[in-house]
Amino acid sequence: MQLSNPLIRNLEEGSGDEMSHLYPDRGIMSKESPLDRLEQDILDESISTTKLLRLFIVIGGRAFSEPLRKWAMNELRGYNGPSEEIPDYRTIGAPIQADSRSPFWQARAETISALDLPEIARETISQEIPVRFSVAKIQSLLDGRNSTEPIKLSLPGGPELCRLMSYEPGRREQQVIVESLYWAVHTASLQDILEQARNRLLDFTAELRSSMTPGLEDPTVEQVHTAVQSINITVGDNSPVTLTAPITNERKDMPVRIPLISRGFFKR
Repeated sequence: MQLSNPLIRNLEEGSGDEMSHLYPDRGIMSKESPLDRLEQDILDESISTTKLLRLFIVIGGRAFSEPLRKWAMNELRGYNGPSEEIPDYRTIGAPIQADSRSPFWQARAETISALDLPEIARETISQEIPVRFSVAKIQSLLDGRNSTEPIKLSLPGGPELCRLMSYEPGRREQQVIVESLYWAVHTASLQDILEQARNRLLDFTAELRSSMTPGLEDPTVEQVHTAVQSINITVGDNSPVTLTAPITNERKDMPVRIPLISRGFFKR
């Protein structure tokens, strides 16, 4: 059958690019730019922070940005070891609580001071917690949790501290056994860590958009490096973390393809 309408004929015979702006739900590449899609994905709460950070590892690799890659990788893997500085948004406050019992009573979620801990722990443990978990671990702690129910995070060396406290003269005489020591963390404090990381991804995207020439799909290596500096990170002593790296002249004008989360056949 001959098609009399030129528009219909072009759509039927044309490429996916020609049809994509009319049929975005068919799994054909959208006319939206990759940066538009990335921004939408960051704003889409149904897409996990973990998936987004993986994209930024790829962007860091394609733009030769080791600082961006390292920050995103640390958020994904977790900040390992006490010697590795963590961003200040990963230090949260929570009360220290104890569960204990005696032959005559039991106490649960009793708030105590850091000064109630054995002397050996008083200089290293306080009501401020450095959260070194990966974003996936943080999300798993939040999933299915009642927002009013605190999350119990064990103190470092908790079992040994419990034994030391149970053998202190006052408790030993009264046969009081300290069973567990932990921080009682409000779910909102952990949720805020995920939001802080996500907001930095959005800041990066906004900065990248402002530096790009309208109509271009791909930023340059230099533009990515400039946008990385918008990811404002400070560590515990409020000193800024530098997220910059040198670029060679040969690389600074190279285009950087923005990877996207696969939806249907749309992939970059």
